[in-house]
Amino acid sequence: MKFTWLFVIVIVAAVRHSIASVRLTNLRCEEYHPEFATFLKCRLKVIRRGVISLNVNVKLFQVPVNNVTANLSMFKKLSGYRPFLNNVTFDFCKFMLNRKHVPVANIFFNVFASDSNINHTCPYDHNIIVDNFVVYENHFKYFPLPRGDYMFQLKFAAYNDWKASVQAYVEVTHDF
Repeated sequence: MKFTWLFVIVIVAAVRHSIASVRLTNLRCEEYHPEFATFLKCRLKVIRRGVISLNVNVKLFQVPVNNVTANLSMFKKLSGYRPFLNNVTFDFCKFMLNRKHVPVANIFFNVFASDSNINHTCPYDHNIIVDNFVVYENHFKYFPLPRGDYMFQLKFAAYNDWKASVQAYVEVTHDF
């Protein structure tokens, strides 16, 4: 009898972890100045049932780039996407020198840094790549999000002119 209950508990736990509470639903990349930078790849890819990865590759035509501004904002879907929790604009080059100065951006950066080649200071003189990034529940441990649909937008400017944006759409099916 003990073995049966242990087996049921293990199966329930396995099923609970196989059903994603957070999943990427869409990805949209927009280039404002294609002569400066263009998206070679901007897509979601199904890795296995219920697991989707994000893949972005940006080709920079004007290199090196050593003056970068970033804007990170979150939106929640409520009759359209509305601002939610955070909207922060910061000097990306200074941020990469000391990431503790913008704590919210640091949390987001730590989530995808290992799947990216932007984990160094300016200048940037190569393609910007985020490859096979997968969203997991533990990425949201610092953001207690209620269930719903969210959009995370990251916009980049170079030399005080907005160049591109990436919007990642996420569905949260369980409250955190």
